[in-house]
Amino acid sequence: MSLFRPLQSLVSARIVRPSFSSIRSYSSQPAHSPESTLAPLQPDYTEGERTIHEKLANQLQATKLRVADISGGCGSMYAVQIASPLFRGQSLVKQHRMVTELLKDDIKGMHGIQIKTEAA
Repeated sequence: MSLFRPLQSLVSARIVRPSFSSIRSYSSQPAHSPESTLAPLQPDYTEGERTIHEKLANQLQATKLRVADISGGCGSMYAVQIASPLFRGQSLVKQHRMVTELLKDDIKGMHGIQIKTEAA
């Protein structure tokens, strides 16, 4: 009996990977659409939150995005959390500049904005 017999059976064993073909997609977009990976709108968004969300999601291909009016509902201050593949390799300052450049017209009417970014 060879000492290597158990090792050979481990080396020759096939690794079975799970099949993801049976997983359902719950997106309103077709699975092959590039828009299906964009962060979805939250149903409880205010008009201002929705406007900011749509701009950022479309222009920055956001995969995760949450916009919150933190001014008590008057729309003078927002918090934005966003993840985008376009942020890969960019400094934190550059990521924030990308966001503020897209929102520059909106920011003119705000008292402030909080931005948290991450590369997706």
